[in-house]
Amino acid sequence: MEKIRLVQNKINPLVLPVIFADKLGYFEKFGVPVDLTIAETFQFAQKSSFVAGDVDAMMGDLTFYFNYRQQGKDAVVTTDLTRTIQLLVKKDAPKKGLRIGVARKGLFPFFMAHDLKNILNQPEIVWVDNTYERMDLLQNGKIDGLVAIEPFITDILKSQPDTEILWHSKNSDKNMVMWCFDRKFYDNNGETVANFHRALEAAAQDFNALSATEKCAQAIKVAHYTPQAAENLRHFTFEEQHNYAAKDFELLADFLWQTGEVNQKYLAADCLRKVF
Repeated sequence: MEKIRLVQNKINPLVLPVIFADKLGYFEKFGVPVDLTIAETFQFAQKSSFVAGDVDAMMGDLTFYFNYRQQGKDAVVTTDLTRTIQLLVKKDAPKKGLRIGVARKGLFPFFMAHDLKNILNQPEIVWVDNTYERMDLLQNGKIDGLVAIEPFITDILKSQPDTEILWHSKNSDKNMVMWCFDRKFYDNNGETVANFHRALEAAAQDFNALSATEKCAQAIKVAHYTPQAAENLRHFTFEEQHNYAAKDFELLADFLWQTGEVNQKYLAADCLRKVF
């Protein structure tokens, strides 16, 4: 049985089930050997570590998976994730021609073609890859809104009370965030991967059952969050994991193929694996 090698950052709340599963014995209970490295900040280099074969699994939005495949990484998608992608705007911003700060890579073009086409009226897209830079532009009035994930959205709502959520990906009929594994690792360790997801689900649901105060306390004690960072989790809940939906996968695969973002069509039958 091979260890699952992981490098994750603790800022992203989606990593918390991994940390809790590791520190509170869920991995041990489900018989999952894990070699976990936790970074203090967002480590975007971990994506290249997955391509290089230094780690066995990654989480992220589904465009990550197609980027990996385009770079020659053979991998499979297992489950979906809790959705935290949101569109936040100034409350007094005009409804037409909103200046929206967005990262160049990611799901925004897909969402514009689907979920946001009837929400945003002739938006002006301002391409800014760094989330902190987008937050500064919003603070200084250079943009009217931005797309980001947690914990950044909650931080903005606290520091800029003149903002509000215009759209949340949880309200979509699609889930575009996922876990993926190296294909060879999955083929050789399918039951370990399945138990990995069972351990994450148990840790997440137990967290959901805690009171708001207990959630903050667990984040501080187990994940070593600062009290300020832990406050963002007071009302946070994890969505139930599911085997990744073929219809969602193929919807994005077709979109990326049609827009020239990928050089081949990827099929759900080849790229998805069931763990539940």
